[in-house]
Amino acid sequence: MRKLVAVIICCFVLATGYIAFVIAERQTALQKFARYNDSWAVSQTVAEYLRLQNKLAVFALNPGKIDRDELQLRLDIMLSRLELLKQGNLGAFINEKQQWRDLVTRLDAILARLEQDVNTLDPAKVPDLLSAMSALDAPMTTLASSSVAYDVNLIDTAHEDVRKLHIVYTALAGGLILCGIALVILLLRQNDLLNRAQKSMRGLTDDLRAATLELQAKNVRLEHDAYHDALTGLPNRALFRQELIERLRRSFGGTGTTAILLLDLDGFKDVNDTLGHDAGDALLQAVAQRLSAIGGDYDMVCRLGGDEFAVVSDDLNEDAARRLATKLIDQISRTYQLGEQEVKIGTCIGIAISHGAVDADELFKRADLALYEAKAIGPGRASVFKVRMQKQLTEKKSFEADLQTALQNDEMEVYYQPQVATQTRKLCGFEALLRWKHPVRGDVPPSVFIPVAERTGLIHSLGKWVMETACREAMGWDEDMKVAVNLSPVQFHSTNLIQNVMGALEKSGLEPSRLELEITESILLNKSDQTINTLSRLKAVGIKIAMDDFGTGYSSLANLRGVPFDKIKIDRSFLRDITSDRDALAIVEFVVGVGRSLRMTTIAEGIETEEQYECVRRLGCDQVQGYLISRPLPAKELVAWSSV
Repeated sequence: MRKLVAVIICCFVLATGYIAFVIAERQTALQKFARYNDSWAVSQTVAEYLRLQNKLAVFALNPGKIDRDELQLRLDIMLSRLELLKQGNLGAFINEKQQWRDLVTRLDAILARLEQDVNTLDPAKVPDLLSAMSALDAPMTTLASSSVAYDVNLIDTAHEDVRKLHIVYTALAGGLILCGIALVILLLRQNDLLNRAQKSMRGLTDDLRAATLELQAKNVRLEHDAYHDALTGLPNRALFRQELIERLRRSFGGTGTTAILLLDLDGFKDVNDTLGHDAGDALLQAVAQRLSAIGGDYDMVCRLGGDEFAVVSDDLNEDAARRLATKLIDQISRTYQLGEQEVKIGTCIGIAISHGAVDADELFKRADLALYEAKAIGPGRASVFKVRMQKQLTEKKSFEADLQTALQNDEMEVYYQPQVATQTRKLCGFEALLRWKHPVRGDVPPSVFIPVAERTGLIHSLGKWVMETACREAMGWDEDMKVAVNLSPVQFHSTNLIQNVMGALEKSGLEPSRLELEITESILLNKSDQTINTLSRLKAVGIKIAMDDFGTGYSSLANLRGVPFDKIKIDRSFLRDITSDRDALAIVEFVVGVGRSLRMTTIAEGIETEEQYECVRRLGCDQVQGYLISRPLPAKELVAWSSV
């Protein structure tokens, strides 16, 4: 469309230019028509020339009839006509031929002579003058006729040119009219397209406006989603931190305080595991509703993630914070109705109150430390942050750091406690036990550092080192001596467990049948296919499997069925009172009987007196270990002890 309009406009420009050229040519042609006036002027000159001759003739015949003024008038007229013959187009025409130039010269001479003598003209002299003038009559007439013929030819040619120019002009005008019509049609078409485009643009504008409003609504929703928990609708961790920073900023430098109450639900994991995640989600929503109902106008209730919630409040002292925590604990501890199930959970709360300059992260850390202490005290407890908690955390971090470097600093050592046959007291093996001798802390009990190693993941490297050390040192014992190594639940579920065990056997050259792995019942809590598969693969190479601390777990008898155990280790808690408590005696007797029926070796740990030893011997327990036999010994003392 644009190209077509551009072509039409170019045609208009060219046509307009050409019309200007045609008009100029037409003006030139029309100028040729003016030559007709030249031929008329020549004819008039000839006529005036004849009138002048006539007046002179009358004057010669009858001087009184013609006065000199009239002669002067005719002479002046003739002189003016003579000037016309010398100028312009007529002068150019006369100059074209010599005879016309001579004629004008002769006429000029006669008129000059007459002009000189007109006032003193003697009638007697007029005939001579008339004779001279008569000689010019024929040339003058010929000049007039030639001029007329020339002008007629010129006018015919000009008329033909004008006619052609008129045809061209008419064609151009017609073309311009057609182009104008086409341009009008194109402009109308363009206007229609513009109207359509305007309507379409208006529609697009409306759509864009609607899309903008929708986008703004989505942005509002996204902003809300970015700062709120999707499940409960409560503010999330990001908004919690922003609000905490703002409240601390307002309270800084004033007398106000900002308090954080950090909540962790007790028993939520059991609900999630037993009733499913849908029930767990419903429980979290119910907890959120109760917390929101308790919170005041200036309190913010947040879900930080999982089963962890937080309440931020202003201007609370320690007593007010404790009262609020008690109210929260009471409300959360009420029974929940989840479908047809009644659920009861609890919570622990850690409280931190800002005093002076403290940033949001530090205040949150303090609340987290207080929560950690509250959970350590027991369910349904609240604890307010104290400076000593920070010191305890520092000590905890220092302890973890020391544990990380214990292996590199050769602070770890494997001790071995003898295991003997009950009937003969003959040595049959040793249990490998890890000991930590810190240069500053002294002897650190396994009950202290093993949980830390499990929590930090260091148990994997420690367990691997103990396994390799025990297998290597067992190679120096008699070939019928076994070595028992404890496996942590964290260590057992490692993907590298079998690889580490087989690697220790290959490095040391120890026979797999001489290695005994002790596991606790907590490993068998879910008794998954992976757990059974791991135990089966270990037994397949000849390694012995023992259940440690039997009777203190969750479902001991059920775990004995379908699990490839070789030995049952009776926990020391039953043996401590075996000589004085009939129930303890009955339990040990029952376990020994179950082991005998399942063809499993039974071993009693924690034997410290001869009475305990004699009792388990009468019950038929296969092996014993304890301080009565020997305390755990370093490897270098085993040879001396064995020879005693």
